[in-house]
Amino acid sequence: MYNQDELEAPGWLNDEFFRDVMRESNNDPTIELIKSCVLRPGTNKGDHYASVMFRTTVTYRSQHSSEEKSVNIIMKTKPEADGLKKELLDDDRLFAIEIEMYSKVLPEMTRMLKEIGEEYKYPRYIYGALKPRTILILEDISNQGWVMGDFISTLDDMRPIVKDIAMFHAASVMLESTDSTFVARHNYSIAEKFMGFKGMITKGFGDLMHLTQTCSEFAHFAKPLGRFQKNLHKFFTSLYIPSKTIQNVLIHGDFHGKNMLHQVDVEGRHTDTILLDYQICCWTSPAVDLYYLLDMIPTQEVKDKHRTELIYMYYQQYSDLLKRLGYLGKIPSLLDLQIELLRYASLELVHYAIFSSFRYMDQTAIDIEALLKGELDNPVLNNPEFKKLMHTELTRFLHQGTLSSV
Repeated sequence: MYNQDELEAPGWLNDEFFRDVMRESNNDPTIELIKSCVLRPGTNKGDHYASVMFRTTVTYRSQHSSEEKSVNIIMKTKPEADGLKKELLDDDRLFAIEIEMYSKVLPEMTRMLKEIGEEYKYPRYIYGALKPRTILILEDISNQGWVMGDFISTLDDMRPIVKDIAMFHAASVMLESTDSTFVARHNYSIAEKFMGFKGMITKGFGDLMHLTQTCSEFAHFAKPLGRFQKNLHKFFTSLYIPSKTIQNVLIHGDFHGKNMLHQVDVEGRHTDTILLDYQICCWTSPAVDLYYLLDMIPTQEVKDKHRTELIYMYYQQYSDLLKRLGYLGKIPSLLDLQIELLRYASLELVHYAIFSSFRYMDQTAIDIEALLKGELDNPVLNNPEFKKLMHTELTRFLHQGTLSSV
């Protein structure tokens, strides 16, 4: 099953276009295609939302060489059909951010990390443009053993993911320390776009309010949840403003299981992970990515068992990398980071309210557009396991002050 808007490619994605892309990316005007490019849908239904994606293989030859070459590519374009997806991507800012990330920032991070013996992997950038058509083209690495996974079910399989985000954060701190324009170039806020998913947010919190009205053990959460929702817009805006209480980093910003690929050995263990979708990177608190790390990637069992260990693992990697990279600024302590996470814990509550029910649904059957509009019924409200989880977590939020009873 594919996304509907990926079943028919726009007419401008034709052989002439791909020939010109190959000429530009290889800096070789003599390149000609050997065979026609056949476009395929880019992803399975539900795997992504913020673009329309296609794949193809480009086979070409240059006059400078008799050798036939081919490259598998995946491309991201803007939706042409009207709807919420088109509204979300109406401006080009998300594409501009991702083009800069793949063409400039990630290569610089990778170079820096390589100097201390670390390897940060990402798909090779081939081409990007905002005019006349908005498009990003990367090498398609899906035939190189990289696969998408489900929620991560072991601590060991979390390790390469933790290492990746620690490398990304540490390298960004180094880039900012040597480039006075870095923060200004990465000050984008996704807050308004996220608040644009009003239906999804209202539905998520509405479902929790429904539990407070139908289950006596949830009744005392009603007023605290009501208060929390009133401040939601202000809270979201604050997420994407640099923190005054800890060293900021360039966050990935959309750090969840669908935005990564894994190498898996014969016994099913994850040996490596690569992050994708750098569309909403911005300079702010690492707490934002760390709540995605806890809430959107592991199974609930792994999170419950290893929550503090995952943060400890991240901190050890992050602080060690900064030292080895020669960072001269103040490296926050683990205690600083834990306090920062407490300050930003409202994000975790938002994640629970909106996304936790997905864990109990068939992911492939979810209509993403209906979900984002808040039109999807929540089939898990009567699920005892879901109710137990929500009661436990809402109690924790109340006791730690994220939810306020007064």
